[in-house]
Amino acid sequence: MKALKTTILIFLALTAIFLLVFRATHANATKTVRAAENLKPKNMAFEIGHKQVNRVEVLEKFFEKYKSPLKENAQTFVAVADKYGIDYTLLPSISCQESTCAKFLIEGSYNPFGWGVYGNQHIAFESYDQAIEAVGEGLYKGYFSKGLDELHEIAPVYTPPSNGSWYRGVTYFSNQIGDIALAL
Repeated sequence: MKALKTTILIFLALTAIFLLVFRATHANATKTVRAAENLKPKNMAFEIGHKQVNRVEVLEKFFEKYKSPLKENAQTFVAVADKYGIDYTLLPSISCQESTCAKFLIEGSYNPFGWGVYGNQHIAFESYDQAIEAVGEGLYKGYFSKGLDELHEIAPVYTPPSNGSWYRGVTYFSNQIGDIALAL
């Protein structure tokens, strides 16, 4: 019995060490990729392997796939991502999770992000570009500048009652954007 307890304790200790090392390595790799993307903020292209990919074109194709009115705002999504140093797939992915890529939202609100929407309250913007800028800045100030720069850290604060469905949805759309980038 004592040998079994010792084996279990060793297994748990090794698992904990592995998880700590994996999380630290993953966080550093993610930050390195994010930093590399932002070396040339005025350049709308980035590299996958040795292949140049135009991020604006990727987002246009993504939004076209979902018949989204946000296709016209692809340039703004990339510019705001570069301005605040965030992954260019994050805001489009949130918009698709929150409003089916701006197809279902409060009429006239131009708020595809569900930003400030709770109960009977909502925030309206004058345009999608204004919403993209405001939410990009809000994510930077409210999350990224406070060290919450991974989606699994953002999710419980952005949408606490979602039971993980928001995280899974945003991840799904981000992966869809990545697949389009790889296919170009």
